[in-house]
Amino acid sequence: MSEAWIKALSFAALPGAAKVRLERSTSVEDGTPTISYTLRSETETGETIGDDRDYDLLKAVMRPLEQLSETEDHNDFILELDLKTSVLYKLK
Repeated sequence: MSEAWIKALSFAALPGAAKVRLERSTSVEDGTPTISYTLRSETETGETIGDDRDYDLLKAVMRPLEQLSETEDHNDFILELDLKTSVLYKLK
């Protein structure tokens, strides 16, 4: 994992977050793979922070994450960034 992931996930985190998690999953329907992403910011107590950003802002946050995921091995993954320590964990 690189500094680019830390920068992109830090930018994507909502105010008040202690952690930010990105999950990439793939499903196949009618032989066509579909990639989906889940982005979640959590407080120190593990509560999910609601994300009410408008579509354009969310798109601006997600695009760098999607681009970085394209450089990975194309497997599903879960990344979690501890925003206090800037330590990035690959959970899956």
